[in-house]
Amino acid sequence: METTALSKHVLERKGSPLHYWVGGPTDAQTIVLTHGATVDHRQFLDQVDVLIDHYHVLLWDMRGHGESRPMSIVFTVPEAVNDLIAILDREAISKAIFVGQSTGTYVIQELVFRHPERVEALIVIDGTCITMPISATDRLLLRSTPFMLKMYPFEMLKKQSAQASAINKSVQDYMYDTMSAIGRDDVINILTGVVQCIHGEPGYAITQPILLVHGDHDKLGNIAKIAPQWAKRDPHVRYEVIPNAGHNSNQDNPVYFNQVMLKFLSELS
Repeated sequence: METTALSKHVLERKGSPLHYWVGGPTDAQTIVLTHGATVDHRQFLDQVDVLIDHYHVLLWDMRGHGESRPMSIVFTVPEAVNDLIAILDREAISKAIFVGQSTGTYVIQELVFRHPERVEALIVIDGTCITMPISATDRLLLRSTPFMLKMYPFEMLKKQSAQASAINKSVQDYMYDTMSAIGRDDVINILTGVVQCIHGEPGYAITQPILLVHGDHDKLGNIAKIAPQWAKRDPHVRYEVIPNAGHNSNQDNPVYFNQVMLKFLSELS
């Protein structure tokens, strides 16, 4: 699947050209896919391939990523939500199924927190829960992340991030290349904004259906640890572990992931 099968659009917002792509039957249910930090919309091309005939699909490059550059303002997850809402409003999409990977899961979680009426269901790929309370140790680690990023050699950061995120060499290469294209300063800007988005919300639960997945080799953060607790917290969660996959599980094992995704989607109606 190539992006040439989708129509490309640009929305100028707060100094950044927000690029997005749409395709599929316009009278079908809309699925919106939001990629992870430092990558771009191409992360989901294996999913678009199996969705495009039956769903109205929208992919986008978040501010500062892919073709949506320059970033122009400081990257934050709430601002990414505002960008996405602006795109949805432009396309007259009032409600959708939202798919996110890693940082993309933070964006769709913040979206359902702020705008629950616009969300039919969530598919959370390799992401932690941003509304569950975290330990004092985890809070300290998050606060120290910006300083550590600035001290880290960029070449080492790119290589180690790629290796930690995927077990498939082609996916690692893709991650390395996208980080290189963004550049050191904007990568630090993005990752700093990512770690600042956690906000514990006692008593809160997402009431929409959720497909919660992570790779069996995903060792990043507390994703694998927190997922079973998250599955118990919210009332309508299907929890699946993707075999032979790392943090980018939809790319490492797209065949298995797509089967799980399509089964979940088929049971929504």
